[in-house]
Amino acid sequence: MHIVVCVKHVVDSTEIHVDKKTNELVLRGLSTKINDYDKNAVEKAVKLKKELGGTVSLLCIGPREAQKTLKEALAMGADQAYLLQVSPRQQLDTAQVALILSKMAASIEPADLVFCGEVSEDGYNSQTGARLAERLHLPQVSYVTKLDAQEGGYVAESTLESTVETVKGATPALLTISSAINVPHLPTAIQIMKVRGNRIKSLKLSDIGLDDSVLEQPAVKMLGYEIPEQERKNIMIDGSAAEAAASLVK
Repeated sequence: MHIVVCVKHVVDSTEIHVDKKTNELVLRGLSTKINDYDKNAVEKAVKLKKELGGTVSLLCIGPREAQKTLKEALAMGADQAYLLQVSPRQQLDTAQVALILSKMAASIEPADLVFCGEVSEDGYNSQTGARLAERLHLPQVSYVTKLDAQEGGYVAESTLESTVETVKGATPALLTISSAINVPHLPTAIQIMKVRGNRIKSLKLSDIGLDDSVLEQPAVKMLGYEIPEQERKNIMIDGSAAEAAASLVK
């Protein structure tokens, strides 16, 4: 079984802050990492590989620095990785990402299963998986919280709020993996350092039949953003502790 996992190279969202003078997000100089939600997808793919045999391939779009992200995912148990290098300043929307990922997937061994994390922690759009499935002409199941697979098919549980759907389908298929499906076993720094660079193949747009025009045609443009104002009522409750407690409960 060949499982392809799409992983994203992101800035550490816990370190993002707002410039109080300009009211803009400060993104320069932040540490980067693998998207947390993609770790669950890699973990599940590696587990299935151990159970069923086969290989796990990683697809990533990002700057050269994204090799660090891919080495971490390879140290988790994936077999090989493919990096489509773009400028660190390049901004891509989900439509562009899905198009590029679809061409990358088509350039390697056909996949039985394609995994995406349920969401990316930077954009939080939850669109890439669905768009990629459409590009690849694959059936899709979202928010998968339980998955059993075998050659030729799978049974997945999809959880959306209070509803759980059980879906039985045939491969190939694309699944977006929920963070509730597992707890990833993260590799140590030494394990990551031992990953050889030749396990990551760098690609250019021309290698997958595209040109630079795809980077210049976003379907969505960011017009601006603002920090919502928060107003507090500052209600003070007087009286003894017992009276204040009663008023607060009321």
